[in-house]
Amino acid sequence: MRKKYFFFDLDGTLAPGIYKIVPADTRQALQALQAAGHEVVLATGRLQIDAWATAQELGIRHMVSDGGKGLTIDGQVRRLESLPVNPCKNLLHALEKVGIPWAAVSENKMERWTTDPDFSQYGDHYFMNQFVSAEAIDAAKVFYKIFIHHDPNTDPFPVNTGDLPVVPYAKRFLLIEPMEKGRGIEDLMSYLGAPLEDVVVFGDGLNDIHMFDPRWTSIAMGNAREELKVHADYITANADQGGISQALRHYGWL
Repeated sequence: MRKKYFFFDLDGTLAPGIYKIVPADTRQALQALQAAGHEVVLATGRLQIDAWATAQELGIRHMVSDGGKGLTIDGQVRRLESLPVNPCKNLLHALEKVGIPWAAVSENKMERWTTDPDFSQYGDHYFMNQFVSAEAIDAAKVFYKIFIHHDPNTDPFPVNTGDLPVVPYAKRFLLIEPMEKGRGIEDLMSYLGAPLEDVVVFGDGLNDIHMFDPRWTSIAMGNAREELKVHADYITANADQGGISQALRHYGWL
């Protein structure tokens, strides 16, 4: 069988539910793909250092991270780009003026910084390390992510985010993070010297729309957002109901 390059979103696709655990049948499917000579790649919005821990656990050597701005090849970080710096600074200053709490990630570490000493009380504890700096906005050199404590379902967002990419995050949060997974896939395939027609992508969220491209095969999980499903070549079962294996069997890859 011709070699395929499978790009899997992580949260909600490989790792469903609040505990973000990859089910046993999904792990077996990934191992079977690798044993058959196919390439298994992560394509995630997560920070590089965060996602790489999962990649290593799954025996994955290539990764598109940071929504497409991060590229890891054979375990080496080849690219890790910032969000647009000045628009991020302008956004944070605007949030400060209206009193909306936020926290930013400016290093490839599981830590973030904020001007609000109470930010950790708002319910999101995924980034366990946090420090407070009242002057750090103007001093920041890069921005990988910005977490905003705001529930878009109850109140209109009073700040113009401009062209910065915004996605819902958990409950009562908005997240500014890159949404360029398609670009990351193209760059990785170019590096590997492999044709784009051999790409297969699996996803579930709004940040996966940018990697559902007609040049390759796009598969949406059953639990995917409806906005993503309309771009899919195939819609499989939910991630926690054997959806990965079902799609692979449907196409004859397992």
